[in-house]
Amino acid sequence: MNILYRENVVNGIAEEKAPFVVSTMPEVWQIVKDEIGGSPQEVIFVESMERSYLETVENSIPKVDFVFGIGGGSAIDFAKYIAWKRKLPLTTVPSIVSVDAPVTKEVAIRESGKVRYIGNVMPEVILVDFSLIKKAPKRLNRAGIGDVISIHTALFDWKLAYQRGRERYDEVIARKAKELIDSLKESIYEIREVTNEGIKSLMELFVQANTLCWKFGNSRPEEGSEHFFAYNMEYLTKKHFIHGELVCLGVIIMSYFQENNLEEIFEIIEKAGALYRPADIGTNWNEVLECLLTLEDYAINESLPYSIINEVEKNRIAENLDALQKIIEKESSSLRGKR
Repeated sequence: MNILYRENVVNGIAEEKAPFVVSTMPEVWQIVKDEIGGSPQEVIFVESMERSYLETVENSIPKVDFVFGIGGGSAIDFAKYIAWKRKLPLTTVPSIVSVDAPVTKEVAIRESGKVRYIGNVMPEVILVDFSLIKKAPKRLNRAGIGDVISIHTALFDWKLAYQRGRERYDEVIARKAKELIDSLKESIYEIREVTNEGIKSLMELFVQANTLCWKFGNSRPEEGSEHFFAYNMEYLTKKHFIHGELVCLGVIIMSYFQENNLEEIFEIIEKAGALYRPADIGTNWNEVLECLLTLEDYAINESLPYSIINEVEKNRIAENLDALQKIIEKESSSLRGKR
């Protein structure tokens, strides 16, 4: 995977790429449109990742020879979709590092509000422009820890499924994935402040995590009940969340249910400055409770891998969630006192 890190990398990137199409977002396009060095055949402002919308827009795009994805996860996934469907070369320029979409082969789409992964495409190059990423609110970039800290709960679920005879397991890959949590901890303050080093650290962690997934053959090393929680929340509420923040909440909840070192994981998320409290990320505890009560059925209906949610007692979920809320308030107050 070819990743180029530097300041002002967008300058002139399209000078020799014609005709081309750009998948982006209005606010990002305003920043880069006069710098890329070329005029696209079409600029797509991504409104949805529903399959029907993707198909309609892709069919309307004129013939082009190259695709640029410039923006957040949806803009990049849309560009990946076009490149995959038309077998075209692709360059991605993330404007935030809130999700690992720039380094994954699959495209995360929605069908009737449910997440589906399709396709197999990689960009020729990923251009990481430090100056562009720093223009985004720090909140968005801090959220990127979600797709790394998820390894913590995903590994527990994976081992649990193996112990129950549900799937194969790879000790070497699991150990290497766990080491990425240690690397995250070492870079946590750089990530919080969105420094060049923090941005690069997150991108490299995304790459390493996804490389382990490719080696194993699926996303088991970094995706478990915390992601299933996020998928069900989106499906139930029909809301668009910042992916990493919702996953961070899922990691905290599932660490509690797993009895899996909640205090340390909570401290990492707090130190990174990532948001996770329901009121801060666009939801509430009642919606969280509904999500948890329906999560096992959702996972079964979606044929998701076995995880802790298959073993949680439904009649105790409300009680446990109430206890977790109290822990969160106590722990966050304690951490604020240490700063």
